[in-house]
Amino acid sequence: MKKDKSLNDEQNLAVYSRGSSILVSAPAGSGKTKILVNRMMSLIEDDHVNVDSLLVLTFTKAAALEMKQRLVESLDQRIQVCDASLKGHLEKQKLLLNDAYITNFHSFCSDLLSQYGYMIHLNSKFEIIENPTLIKENILNQCLQRWVQKEDFYTFYQENYTGYQFESFKEILFQLDNLSHTVYHFNDYLKEIEVNLYDRIINEQTIEGTPIEKPLKKVLHEAYQEAYENYLKLEDYCQTYGLGFYFEETKKLPSPHQVLESYFQSLKVLFDQEKYFSMDLEIEKHRAASYKDVDDSIKETYKDLLDQTKNTFGKAYKKCMPSSIEELSEILKISSHHLKIYLKYLKEFQKEYQAYKKSLSYLDFNDLEQYTLQLLSESNGVAQTLYKQFHEIMIDEYQDTNEIQENLILLISRYQMPEINRFMVGDMKQSIYRFRKADLDIFNEKYLTYGVKDDNQRIDLKFNYRSNKIVLDSINYIFNAIMDQRYGGLEYDNDPHAQLNYDFLRKEKCENEEKLQQAMHRLDQEKRFDSEIMLVLKPEEEKVDMVEYEAKMIGKRIHEMVGHLELDFYTGKRLACYKDIVVLMRNVANFITYKKVFDAISIPNLIVLTKGFFESNEILDCVYFLKALDNCLDDLALISLLKGNYTKTHFDENWLYLHKIEKTSMYESLKQANDQEAIDFLKYYHEIQEYAQNHPVYEVLERFIKENEYDLFISSLYNGKQRYANIQLFIEMLKADENLSLYQIVQKITQTMTLGIDYKPATLSSDGDAVTFMTIHQSKGLEFPIVIVNQMNHQFNFADGKAPLIQDKNLGMILNPHQKQDLGDFKNVLVEYSHPLRGIFSTILDNETINEEMRILYVALTRASQKLILTGGLKELKMIEKWQKQVIDSALDASHHLLPATIRKSNQMLNWIMLALIRHPDFIQQCIDLSLFDEKIRNSYDLAEVKNNALQLQLYQEKQMQLNTCHSKFHTSIIDTHTIDEYIYPTSLKEKKDEETYLKNNAFVYQSHGDFDKTVAVTSIVDDGNRYFERDDEIEDSSFKATDRGTLVHLFLELFPLEKNLNFEEAFEKTLQRDVFNEDAKKLLNNYKIHLKSFVEGNVYQLMLKSKYCYKEKEFSLLNENNQIIHGIFDVLCINEDKITIIDYKTDTISKESSIQTLEELHQGQMYYYKKIMKQMFPDYEVEAIVYYLHIHRYVVI
Repeated sequence: MKKDKSLNDEQNLAVYSRGSSILVSAPAGSGKTKILVNRMMSLIEDDHVNVDSLLVLTFTKAAALEMKQRLVESLDQRIQVCDASLKGHLEKQKLLLNDAYITNFHSFCSDLLSQYGYMIHLNSKFEIIENPTLIKENILNQCLQRWVQKEDFYTFYQENYTGYQFESFKEILFQLDNLSHTVYHFNDYLKEIEVNLYDRIINEQTIEGTPIEKPLKKVLHEAYQEAYENYLKLEDYCQTYGLGFYFEETKKLPSPHQVLESYFQSLKVLFDQEKYFSMDLEIEKHRAASYKDVDDSIKETYKDLLDQTKNTFGKAYKKCMPSSIEELSEILKISSHHLKIYLKYLKEFQKEYQAYKKSLSYLDFNDLEQYTLQLLSESNGVAQTLYKQFHEIMIDEYQDTNEIQENLILLISRYQMPEINRFMVGDMKQSIYRFRKADLDIFNEKYLTYGVKDDNQRIDLKFNYRSNKIVLDSINYIFNAIMDQRYGGLEYDNDPHAQLNYDFLRKEKCENEEKLQQAMHRLDQEKRFDSEIMLVLKPEEEKVDMVEYEAKMIGKRIHEMVGHLELDFYTGKRLACYKDIVVLMRNVANFITYKKVFDAISIPNLIVLTKGFFESNEILDCVYFLKALDNCLDDLALISLLKGNYTKTHFDENWLYLHKIEKTSMYESLKQANDQEAIDFLKYYHEIQEYAQNHPVYEVLERFIKENEYDLFISSLYNGKQRYANIQLFIEMLKADENLSLYQIVQKITQTMTLGIDYKPATLSSDGDAVTFMTIHQSKGLEFPIVIVNQMNHQFNFADGKAPLIQDKNLGMILNPHQKQDLGDFKNVLVEYSHPLRGIFSTILDNETINEEMRILYVALTRASQKLILTGGLKELKMIEKWQKQVIDSALDASHHLLPATIRKSNQMLNWIMLALIRHPDFIQQCIDLSLFDEKIRNSYDLAEVKNNALQLQLYQEKQMQLNTCHSKFHTSIIDTHTIDEYIYPTSLKEKKDEETYLKNNAFVYQSHGDFDKTVAVTSIVDDGNRYFERDDEIEDSSFKATDRGTLVHLFLELFPLEKNLNFEEAFEKTLQRDVFNEDAKKLLNNYKIHLKSFVEGNVYQLMLKSKYCYKEKEFSLLNENNQIIHGIFDVLCINEDKITIIDYKTDTISKESSIQTLEELHQGQMYYYKKIMKQMFPDYEVEAIVYYLHIHRYVVI
């Protein structure tokens, strides 16, 4: 076999092996893209294969583009040095590359359907909609309007729901719809569930042979093992601390040890006999504890261990095991009937949705895969054509493949024998797309069987070439302690193929033992790249924004590194820049908080977004310009153009109001205005219109932007680089439609926006020196010199196990059944039963969530090439002692790296990190010398227990180090919020003013010069002299700042539905479950519930319901006499035929006895401006303002 000296042995195998399908297990940084490109080059050069006979599938367009670029570079380099006979073949490949299938799955499907779609009666000129959510919502609402008129639906709905909000019904239907697009042969899958789960249990009264049998036994065995480990731990603890009463019986009662020993023996017998329905969970009474002369901390630990030992198995058994097979059978009958009805309505909805898309030639991503499956399944010759065309099929990121994609490939590769060989590259530890129904079992099945049970080959890449050894060893140290088959989904410490290894030969040129020892010594001395853990200690009594404090802490550390920390690169050493740093977040919820903090402390930054293109103000400006140009009678668009930030078209807002003729379009008003400004505008407007008749639309927009200096304006705004990039992306989109007229483009954009279709904002070039914010998922496949992973204390989302419909690919699906019953004096009451199988389903799904969160952590940590920093919030200092005690009480052997499963089951990443570090020598030393804590904490807390625990943990540290962890280095800092308050940053930027305040048309007011602030909030200019008033003594949620409470309540009311016949309790709970509310926010809102309910049941809410138009959180702006933009947000704006009502909620905690006059005067200034704004906009309307004081359930009209 050929060998390339630049590759290691495993890489050479991956590139040059032939004659079978190959699975390459490629850990992070192992060079998988390099392997794929080199293999393509080898097939082209050595096997004389043409590049268009290779099918190379990636999961993103960016990855496909990178692969093509690398292949072109490799071809160019080889052409320069090869002989003439090969040169012609290689040059031919460059010509074929444009037609080659090096693409992502969806693009491959799209190409096939464009070419062959007519064979399945599909319009080949289809348009792909990336986000069909709003379309589906509209179609389902239309279906519901018909269904509610039918008696069978009415009966079904009455049997399952109260009220007529339909949200819960729609949620289940959308769940089923999503599932139907991720399972191959969905109808067959449903039949399988019916036969193997429902029918078998109902008809044969047994769970044996059903899909739940093995998972149920597994969960119960694990719970038993966990309880038994607690039992052994308790026994060891009692021996260690001399708790003799645990082992000594009395005359009347046995000892706790005897009782527990008997309990576990009896359970083991029942497990051996598989008598799962007859397990007795009662524990015999034993003697009481005798705590004489026992330390309080030892006593509390004993109680905890005893409680865990007694209850661990019982809790799991009661949660997962149905009480009886008879009860389970009866409930399955009801839920099976209801599920079939849901599926009937799903079929009707999907039929309507497909018809709608077909009428407009739309396809969504699910259609691409489903239609391609149909195309390849039918005997139309397409699969045969592709089978003959392709020599090999390559799949990147194979661990993220779903069932439909796998079968799509098999329809081509196994069209006939011999099958086309597949080359699949991936890493199970980086499977993080469960929400997209990625099926890890597809990869795992091959991982376990290739090269063992068949002639196919599995190749494990060994080395990571991305990261330095300190980063790799630090990651290994953490995952050796926390990942195994139970948590994480695969072995780590026990599988050398899973671990991250450093290639001393290729990275350090260690060709002999002497050089290896020199490299090891250098790494021993290296201090720059220690992995850091930085935690903000939450104050005991104060309520603070922990996210903001964490951002400030990170900002301080960034300032310390940039320009000071020396980094290593292949080209030499240099000091760290901002662009070397990425801040990775679990989700986007706190992007803006971080951006505001970083802006305030002069850290340039860049946010990587995934949606919101058509919602950005600069794109709306461009759209309104095109609309105004296309139709001069479109007042909304034309007024936006006139009021916009353009040097040639900008009009004073007051001028527009003065010259607007009632019941006449703005365009006609301009024509009738005897004003030079209007004449000049019309001349320019007609000139641009004429230009548009002879030029592509993108050129028209480019000219307008340049002539009006709009590019300069948006670049000067907050996040200006992103805005400018969005404009450039919009122009590129217009270029793609170069042959369309202005009218056609406007219609296309309007339809796109109406349907709620949106695009990802432009991706900024990384050339600028800025810290990047992105989610962990967005970072996959990327690398950065310095990686900061924040919010390690973020709580995992276990929503899958709590959904109304719970589904698992292997178990099936279940639904809580409903029935109407007479309950005493209450007749025909709707009763919801908890499904007996919900416990086992939710347990399995929760475990899958934990497994994936651990893999997400792995992906995050492996993005770093030189330095890793992990940050988060620490809710109390006692957590350090708790983590120490958990490890100490585990009674681990000193050489045992993997922590017990009992303490690895977690709901946040921080627990894993800290439990793993507890035994590390660096952490132990920091606990002993107390350098773990900042000065304020050392001076304020008793830390003796932390130090004593660390001394005990020294027993473990020597044997904890292995070859792949010996250079793990950690430095941990726990920082008080008051310390962060005292930070002094190098510089501070003057706060930027973002002038993007819109009123209806989201238009800008052009920037002018002056010595005063250009933009001012209404609340900033209103005289605050009357803010001192009588307050109520009973202030609720005083732990929250008043502004925090106000913000939360306003956000809640914005999201709260505006519906007639509303069930407040249901609507309240549903709104509360939105992702935007954390646990603290939910607690506050629950405490505030009585006030919210009073509002919803009162007159003001009814006024909102009866309004012709009702807008929530509507932004506005007003140009005042000082040429300032006064801006703010209406809480509620109600518009009727001749009257406008402004409603403003107030969460002020005021006295219930306050007079009407006092209430009127409190916010009179603010309401004056609000009314003035609306009066200027609608001079013929009556305008009133209502201030509603939520705390006292009263309102006043101003």
